[in-house]
Amino acid sequence: MNVLKSLGKFIWGNPNIPELIKISSGDFHLVRPNSLKGTRECIFHEAQATIRRTGTEWQYQIVITRVFDEGEEDLQDEEEEVEEEKVFLIDESLKFRKGQFEGRTTFSWRDLSGDPDDLFEFVCDINTTTHIVDAFEHTVYKCMFERKYQKPQYEATEQDIRNFVFNTELKIDQNDKTPPSTPKNKRSSLNKSFTTPTSASTTPMRTQNIESLSTPTKTVKLEFPGGVSSKATSIVDADVELHVFDSNTATFLMQSPLATTSILKGNNYEYWLIVEDDNKRHIIQKIEPRMNPVFNSTQHCLIWVYYDGFDMVNSFLIKFCDPDNETKFKKKFTSAMYETLNETKAKEEEQEYLMNAYLDEDIEMIDAKDSDEEESEEETDSSDEDDDGDVNNEAKEDGANTQLAVGHKLDRSFVLKGNKIGVFKHTDDDRIEFNTDINNISKPQGKKFNPSKMMLHEGDSNMILMDESDKHNLYKMDLEYAKVVEEWNIHDVIPVENIFPMKKFAQMTGEKMILGLSHNSIYGIDPRLPKFKLVDNKRRQYVTKNDFISGATDEKGHIAVGTVKGDIKLFDSLGKIAKTNLPAMGSAIKGIDVTSDGKWLIATTDQYLLLVNTEIKSDSDGRTGFEKSFAKAEKPKAKKLQLKPQHITQMGGHTVNFTPARFNTGEGVMEKTIVTSTGPFVITWNFRQVKQGKLAYQIKRYSDDIVADNFRFGQDKSIIVTLPHDVTLTKKSHLSTPTKSVLSPSKKSGSRSRNNIVKSFENY
Repeated sequence: MNVLKSLGKFIWGNPNIPELIKISSGDFHLVRPNSLKGTRECIFHEAQATIRRTGTEWQYQIVITRVFDEGEEDLQDEEEEVEEEKVFLIDESLKFRKGQFEGRTTFSWRDLSGDPDDLFEFVCDINTTTHIVDAFEHTVYKCMFERKYQKPQYEATEQDIRNFVFNTELKIDQNDKTPPSTPKNKRSSLNKSFTTPTSASTTPMRTQNIESLSTPTKTVKLEFPGGVSSKATSIVDADVELHVFDSNTATFLMQSPLATTSILKGNNYEYWLIVEDDNKRHIIQKIEPRMNPVFNSTQHCLIWVYYDGFDMVNSFLIKFCDPDNETKFKKKFTSAMYETLNETKAKEEEQEYLMNAYLDEDIEMIDAKDSDEEESEEETDSSDEDDDGDVNNEAKEDGANTQLAVGHKLDRSFVLKGNKIGVFKHTDDDRIEFNTDINNISKPQGKKFNPSKMMLHEGDSNMILMDESDKHNLYKMDLEYAKVVEEWNIHDVIPVENIFPMKKFAQMTGEKMILGLSHNSIYGIDPRLPKFKLVDNKRRQYVTKNDFISGATDEKGHIAVGTVKGDIKLFDSLGKIAKTNLPAMGSAIKGIDVTSDGKWLIATTDQYLLLVNTEIKSDSDGRTGFEKSFAKAEKPKAKKLQLKPQHITQMGGHTVNFTPARFNTGEGVMEKTIVTSTGPFVITWNFRQVKQGKLAYQIKRYSDDIVADNFRFGQDKSIIVTLPHDVTLTKKSHLSTPTKSVLSPSKKSGSRSRNNIVKSFENY
């Protein structure tokens, strides 16, 4: 199935399940306006209303089921026949409509066997959410569409659905002197009572002075605390459906069947997204990275995350009604996101690259637990013993773990914690055990310090350490003697911001040199030089400040470097200009990893990962973007790997902040899996399937936030997970497809119920 056919299931339901949607509590009446005995007769004091499939295609029923009070059913006379259910075939002849009775929402339809004015009426419980009410009503109209036209509901246009809304909604209330809207201009009033927050910014704001939606542009006055105000102007509008994600049912529910979404441009590269209909403004929020936006061209929709500034998170979906407006909206949205992050306009030639990064492809959804064909049963056997007993607890008074380094030649992992390094041994039965501590890390002169970074060196015999407070020196620790034995003075002017190996597997050899980064240069570091260890003839310096922060190499020594602004530069060797410059998305590239053959790289930002294929398809010699510049028409398209907005909602408001993603690695080992983590979640993507456009991921939740993670060297079955005070090893087969039970906190501290969410919205 396509990626968002599953989304269609969320909205419409699984075809294998008879029930489409249910209102779980209410009471059921027969209303007879012309009866001498009284206008209302209660049929079921407690009842449920369900829309149910029949055994016949295109036919659906409204089923009203009696709910017995506790013990009531047992008290009935055995010979007395008790009616427990009433069933109504859904057809437009029912003249189905929504109303109000004593402050409660009602659904009414004709009693086809009674007088013309007689109605059956289901009165919803006062606690029934507006999400469910709107979804129930809209589902009835879609059922009517299928019965009338013998076509699936997803082929219905908005006008098709509006045609089933019973026309009493166009009548003027006796107390309302306002003339009714004409059918031509009237938007459906399916959603009159639901109120959402008016701002997703951490700074509360109000809006006013909205010009008519029919005008080409509209101006919004934004008011902030302290009397500060500014104006924002619409730069694009589009007609959409609006849906909201319900965590309890894992479904997107209709909130407005016909609304308008707009992007507003404010001052200083600020942009706002609004969604409104004729009844109210549903959403206004600042465009920013943590929205985690995903476009999908198959279902013509945008899904994103909404934070209200009050510890509540939701996921919304807008489905575009017109393809042309959808395309215009995508371009404006990606440009707005870029300008928000970079405070400058994107170049024309970069627009397509940016667009592709925000688009979710027309892909096929797969079970995230599907494994590579070449994986053995041992690797994917979910019956393996779990790793809960394999946690190595540490003393909390010693501070928290901050770094992880996995051995290449030695089957050891090293965990940095303040002024000491914990050494952990990998056992033959694929477990991890504490081995020893290296305590009181000190410089050769005896001064203690807390390393900010560590990197294994020279066949895992040494560890290179960085000191955040001294960026002109590095320190070499001899792991056999467990002490720092050398101080390397790199340069008196050029600092060291980061270090990484000369080649991908250089750490397995006796290679002395390593690579270093400053904010605007890439250089070699050779500890054998007499004074300054920076190699001048192995340095590439840029005049402008690039803010290099991360780097990696492939097996041949090709270099990939990431910047604070999100640029990625590819070099074939030290001292030369970059062969390829990949445009900045605006988010800092905090980590990069490259496959052994240099054909793929994975770049990590806080909110998402970028997977880039560096192969030049037209090159007969099979060269990559490290070795040759891409032609303008062949610029690579980055695949954006991110968590689905609805999954972030189920995480209970967790803000995504990925740790540097890595491929599994090893000499002669094919990269098959990508691993990263965010908060308490470790996440993997099947690399082979990602290359095919199948972006499903597996996930596992821990009790604490994850500090660092990586595969054991030489395989991808086991992942070392470093927590603030624990180190553990989990098998890849123990990660699972994201579900609410996997993503959500425990019930004791879990996310709020759907009713509480709605109440919070209404109290905003």
